[in-house]
Amino acid sequence: MPSSRLHKAIILSHIPAGRGFFRLILKAPESAAAAIPGQFVMLRVSDTMDPLLARPFGISSVPSRSTIEIVYRVVGRGTELLTGREAGHALSVLGPLGKGFPMPGKDTTPVLVGGGSGFPPLHFLAQRAGPRAHFFIGSKNKECLPPLGIIKSFRDVVSRVHIATEDGSRGARGTSTDILNAFLSKTEKKSNLVIYACGPHAMLAAVNRLAVEHSIPCYVSMEERMACGLGACMGCSIPMTAGGYRRACKEGPVFDAREIDWSERVMLAVPHKKKEMF
Repeated sequence: MPSSRLHKAIILSHIPAGRGFFRLILKAPESAAAAIPGQFVMLRVSDTMDPLLARPFGISSVPSRSTIEIVYRVVGRGTELLTGREAGHALSVLGPLGKGFPMPGKDTTPVLVGGGSGFPPLHFLAQRAGPRAHFFIGSKNKECLPPLGIIKSFRDVVSRVHIATEDGSRGARGTSTDILNAFLSKTEKKSNLVIYACGPHAMLAAVNRLAVEHSIPCYVSMEERMACGLGACMGCSIPMTAGGYRRACKEGPVFDAREIDWSERVMLAVPHKKKEMF
């Protein structure tokens, strides 16, 4: 169950992973015991009230019953401050929070689709889902892909990693949804497939369209700006096809993709591009 109790976590390891990414391992028994793929934690990155708000981070793995791993990219002042925290330092942690991915059945072939920095929740899911999974990742060029160590960690646990770059510098030329569409089109038995995705809003909307076209269940993890992580501020509201809004931090961040109003979601995503997210 999600934990709303604030507790201390000790940094055991905090190292660069390449390309602006860092791997952070925290001794946080309470979080590790409760975490499921797709959930997140709120970390206070400073010992002072500056910055005021804690930052949300998806859980990338649970290495042991007492530790969690977070993989993050430096994108703003909060994450820049976090890079200076060394082993032995204590961080205030809230979580795990939110609703995670529904776990695939034993005969299911999980299809994981990542874009941007959206791969950490999928990495946790890949570890729990077993070797039947396929992982699709795309970027503008090879320099924008996750670090090689991250790609290798996916290869260690899934059936196959599929890579696309828009300039063709690594993997197939195109986007993650291009290679996903090619995979789905040539897969005869689709009844055992379930899609799980995390990444930019436009990519998730495209993944949803493919899922509908091929009649495949699809679950998406929405990356939203969060202030409280507990559903009180309503700052991470998602428009729904049935009307109204649901909160990414409380009713999500994982949603059935068919429930989201993607026409409004994609339009709302455009102004966020230049804003600091973490």
